[in-house]
Amino acid sequence: MAREYASEVTVSLSQIRDIVRAQRLVIDKGIIKPSNNDLMSGLGAVATILGLIFVQSTPVGVVAGVVGVLSLMAPSEEEAFKGLLEAGYSELANLEYFLVDNPKYDLIRVKLPFLEYTVDGERIRFVTGKGVVTALHIKGGNWIPM
Repeated sequence: MAREYASEVTVSLSQIRDIVRAQRLVIDKGIIKPSNNDLMSGLGAVATILGLIFVQSTPVGVVAGVVGVLSLMAPSEEEAFKGLLEAGYSELANLEYFLVDNPKYDLIRVKLPFLEYTVDGERIRFVTGKGVVTALHIKGGNWIPM
């Protein structure tokens, strides 16, 4: 059974780039053309952000979570799940573009929508759509609430 909720995360441009990459890897190597080895290898390059976004903090944990979640789904559910992850990917990419286009900000605080599953006693979550920016941090300055 899945649980939907919003949770606030604070990330830098470097972190959001890694999160965008990780979400794309899960879609491409976990769902579209499943390859556990490719997914694990790709996630290894962005391992520092895995716990922040997926709850699971290792590539092995994320791969096991993705495989476990997909094993519970019918093909139609899998397609809907992929659509939610694509929506999350698109929003994460927009956050990246915002930070690239506005270099005076070094951090962004955003409340993201998550879909969380528990598989074999282990939690894993995925960004599933548009978040709400709650604050921006000016380099060398203060937070600006939104």
